[in-house]
Amino acid sequence: MSRLDRETFVKSQLEAIQKALTKLEMPLKPKHARRIIVGTHQERSSNIFWNTVSRMQLEKNPVISWKFCHLVHKLIRDGHRKVPEESYRFISRLKQLGQFWRHLNTSGYGICNEIYSKLICERLEFHKKYPVMPGSLTLTETQIKTLEADLDNAFEMTIDMLDQMDNLLNLQTKVFDTMESLRWSSLVPQGQCLLAPLILVILDTSKFYDYLVKMIFKLHGQLPPDALEGHRARFREVFRRTKKFYEESSNLQYFKYLVSVPTLPSTAPNFLQASDLDSYQTPHAQLYGDGSEDGQSVAEEALVAFDDEPVQQPSPASQPDPRDEQLVVLQRAVEDERFAKERLIAEARSRIEQYENRLAQMQAECDHARREAEEQRDERNRLQTELATRDASRVQSDDARVREAEERARASEERFNKMKGVYDKFKAEHVQALTKLGDLSKQLEASEKAKMDKEEELTIILRRLEEAQKSSDSLSSKAAGDAAAVDELRTQLAKADIEMEEMRRALDHEREKHSTALVQASSDFGSQLSALEKKLAQDIQDAVENMIQKADEDLQNATSISFPPHLAQSSISQVLSLLENLKLVGGTKEIINSVHNLTITVVSCASAAYTASIQHFDGVNEQCKKVLSKARIAFSEDSKYAMDEFIEEVKALEELMAGLPLQTDVDKVGFLCNTNLK
Repeated sequence: MSRLDRETFVKSQLEAIQKALTKLEMPLKPKHARRIIVGTHQERSSNIFWNTVSRMQLEKNPVISWKFCHLVHKLIRDGHRKVPEESYRFISRLKQLGQFWRHLNTSGYGICNEIYSKLICERLEFHKKYPVMPGSLTLTETQIKTLEADLDNAFEMTIDMLDQMDNLLNLQTKVFDTMESLRWSSLVPQGQCLLAPLILVILDTSKFYDYLVKMIFKLHGQLPPDALEGHRARFREVFRRTKKFYEESSNLQYFKYLVSVPTLPSTAPNFLQASDLDSYQTPHAQLYGDGSEDGQSVAEEALVAFDDEPVQQPSPASQPDPRDEQLVVLQRAVEDERFAKERLIAEARSRIEQYENRLAQMQAECDHARREAEEQRDERNRLQTELATRDASRVQSDDARVREAEERARASEERFNKMKGVYDKFKAEHVQALTKLGDLSKQLEASEKAKMDKEEELTIILRRLEEAQKSSDSLSSKAAGDAAAVDELRTQLAKADIEMEEMRRALDHEREKHSTALVQASSDFGSQLSALEKKLAQDIQDAVENMIQKADEDLQNATSISFPPHLAQSSISQVLSLLENLKLVGGTKEIINSVHNLTITVVSCASAAYTASIQHFDGVNEQCKKVLSKARIAFSEDSKYAMDEFIEEVKALEELMAGLPLQTDVDKVGFLCNTNLK
């Protein structure tokens, strides 16, 4: 590759990395990822990628960190075989990135970035520990059998693969929880950006699941079941979570056209039954396509990229020697072989170290077993010696114990005979003492009975004496009580007479006091009633005077008011009837009503006279004044004569009002005047 081609290649790689790691919330573009993966195959290294990424600030945006982890995951799976080994040198950068996002929950990506970074780190450590496992996790049957042949390595590798499954399923669980909490759909770009790495999780879990089933079955064929109880328990939990993950993923529209989600059986394999391995079916998960625009796979695009490299067509004079090309091909083959040999040597060294460690462990176990055997042999000899010594001493001690037992038996016989004599003597003395005790008891009972009889007689005498004393005391107290009762009754009778006299005096005093108060109240009520009547009469007179005064004032303005004569005549007739009724009944209400109607009627009559005929107005007006004058006198003096004169004046006013011309006469006169004027 020429220098110009090299610069073009590096520039295209930088451009692809820059376009792939953007902060837009959308899935990683497959074409950019494919260019980077193909670049690792062309370069046979991932140095360009890591040199570029190490200068980028991945922490500035959570989406960039998420896409970076996704891209590294794809490079480990699909990149050059050196990618896992070279990426391991940057594991500290990945751990730093995970630590940064541990406490930052930004847009739901914070904790997801931490879990994804941890997954990538442990994945690189897994490939470092097991170089035979490629990044794509694809092993041949021969390689699987080789791994199963080493029992210790297979035992430890299954534990590590279970850890890898836990990491993958933890990432899936957190992504689904974040999708649910943010209510994102798999059809929106934000949801697809978060779900895109789960395609790789589906591919990885299907591979790990297959290897775990086969290797755990193999371990059960070589180890006791109790030693693998932890493996079975962890696998059952992994099976449950993986099955749930596949079922939920198969329902998402986003995965439908990108990856085929495998289906797991309803129950986990029974590792205790070897026949289950025969019915086991490997779960297959494969990509329908990377979503590229031309539908090419990574390997095909790598070939196309190699074929599309610009080839300079030299002139015939500068045609390169075919041997040089063959030399380049051979150099590449030698490099590949050297890398393969280095990997085999590293793997062989790892195996040798494991075997040496195992051999040293077995040697230590053998030495330990030999030491235990020697200790057991020494312990057996010591026990045999102690047993022989114990048997010899036991015979001697048995003879001594027999002689000692005989001596104790003779001494016991002698003590028994002595005790028997003492017992017989004590028994005779005891019988004699019991006889004496019986006689004394009988004498004591007789004396006690006589004493009780004397005490009963004395008690009866004392009781009779007390009864006589009580009867004497009761008679004395009764006599004294009767005399005191008579004195008490006399005292109470005297007190009752005194109280009756006092009550009689108090009653007479109250009667006298009540009569005086009643007379005073009657006098006060009469005075108040007289004052109220006078005040009422004065108020009525003032009201009448005010109404008459008001009528006088209104009478002066009667010419400015038009009033029908016939209504005035009916009003004055009504006033006369009220005055006649007033003479018979009287009363405050009737007086006020009569004066009120009178004042209105007088003013109405004057206005009606002016309205009917000007020449009749003066007579009616003078008569109205006389009526008001007589009314003032009649209502101010309580005199029947003044009232009669007042009524006569009202009747005179009625006659004048009756003499007024009718409205028709006025109309005729007006018509004649108009005719003459014409």
